[in-house]
Amino acid sequence: MFRYLVLSSVLLILLLVGCSPERKLARNYVKNHKGNGVLIVPLYELYKDNLSISFDTAVKYSPEQFDSIAWAQSCYIQHISDSLYLTSFTNSMINQLTVNGYDVYVDGSSDVFLSLPDPKWVVQIAQLQLNEEHSQNYYEMYSVETGEPFTEGLRINQVSLNSWLEVSRANTTNKQVLYLSGYIQDDIKRGINISLMEGSVGLEQIRDSMKVNDVYRMASDMGQKHADMLFDYFMNDYIRDNLPAGIVNRQYFHFDRKSNSLKSGLKERFEVVK
Repeated sequence: MFRYLVLSSVLLILLLVGCSPERKLARNYVKNHKGNGVLIVPLYELYKDNLSISFDTAVKYSPEQFDSIAWAQSCYIQHISDSLYLTSFTNSMINQLTVNGYDVYVDGSSDVFLSLPDPKWVVQIAQLQLNEEHSQNYYEMYSVETGEPFTEGLRINQVSLNSWLEVSRANTTNKQVLYLSGYIQDDIKRGINISLMEGSVGLEQIRDSMKVNDVYRMASDMGQKHADMLFDYFMNDYIRDNLPAGIVNRQYFHFDRKSNSLKSGLKERFEVVK
């Protein structure tokens, strides 16, 4: 009898947690958000910077000379077209927002957008910046010939995309700046080197280097990621706006489309700058 009461109490607690006001509102948003309007204000300039350059420290360079050195030494950003990159990012975000159930408009159709019923959102892509850099990673290796350990340094190339979005509800002046950063880099895997002639086995590093096409692919992937995270941002704003008086929402919900389920406690979200 006592065991039955304990199990019943646990089930009751789980039921209450599963039916919290926050989760109910999140479910309601997932069910009823379709058709809400989102206006995308695109960006027409891509900022690019090479943060890992080599130069003569004894020479005093002008800012223009530094820019020229950084540009000439870059492996990736000098080959990236601003217009192609911005188009890929923006179109990917628009397409995913549409898949997520929103009616999406661009800057030129703002009159139609403003005639839509609330709630609707304005998302301005304020800044996108590509940063190229590299690091030196050191790995312990073993000689195939002697079996003796030694250290080998490998340059790891990395390109990051940093974004700032200005997000507001339509017909209001309150804006929040949302920041997100993501990156891709060379993939280094440890493999086995077998020498049949020497009769020995050693370890080696297998490099899968980034290509320029990988940087372009990041634009599309990040556009989709921004759209999914905007869905979470809109959903959590809806929860805060509709919670009963006196209840403070301490959870941030994420909608997992693969499992069609709501999750909380995830750290992956926009950083609110202001």
